[in-house]
Formats: sequence, C-alpha cells, structure tokens
Amino acid sequence: MTDDPDIDAALEEMKTKATQVQAALAKIRGSGTAANGAITAIVDSGGHLRDLKLGRSALQWGDKLASMILQATAAAEQDVAAKVERAMRPLTQDHRVEAGLRTIRETLGQAEPTALTPTAMTEEEIQAADDAYYERMNQQGWSR
Repeated sequence: MTDDPDIDAALEEMKTKATQVQAALAKIRGSGTAANGAITAIVDSGGHLRDLKLGRSALQWGDKLASMILQATAAAEQDVAAKVERAMRPLTQDHRVEAGLRTIRETLGQAEPTALTPTAMTEEEIQAADDAYYERMNQQGWSR
C-alpha cells in the first residue's frame, strides 16, 4: 500500500465500509401499494421493478389500472430511496467522504447535492404518460 500506516488503516476502513454498504444495498427492496392495497410494486436498490403483485380486485380499476401500477411503483421508489440513503450513511456521513464529495461538488460548480429521492407523479402526470403511451401504440400498431 503506502509508507504511511495511518493512510493504510484509513483505506482499509473505507474498503470495509464500502463492502458492507454494497452488501446492504444488494439486499434492499422497497415496496409501494396502490388501489387500496390491490397493487403492490417491489423495486431493488437501483429502483428497478422486481415484482408486481395484482390482487383480484385490481382488475376493477379498468382503464386506471396502468396509472395505479405507476402509482405503486413510484411509492416503492420513494421507499427504496429512503432505505438506500440509510444504508449509505456509513460512507456518506464519514467526514473524509463528506469532504471529498464537497470538493468534487465545488470543482464541478455544484453547490448543493442533487436530490436522489424520486418524486411521486401527480395524477395528471400519470394520466398524461398513460395517454402518450396509448397514442404511441396506436400510431405504431399494437401487433408487436
């Protein structure tokens, strides 16, 4: 490593923390529900949809089913973002890492960190996305 035992110890500590955080992130799942619990979405720590559970009553939502699925997924993304933030604390709250991140932000001209938490879509945004999807599918044809 280096000739400085303090730096070597600090590097080993950071590697251990990073390994622990990585293992914790691999296990994290976020969940969100919609339609009075009839729809449950599960996402991983990267925000990727991993499971979607539709209860028997989900079909009663008819044309709104897609927007309800999006609503459950957005809730799951918010849930997982909070869990990821907590899991990252051993690294992000380490004064050495904080100083490094602050230096990087200053170098890039970014005074404040960007928000990592996704915001839930409004009902209007969900409806607009839904309408755009169906319009696109109508233009391209549904036989894909």
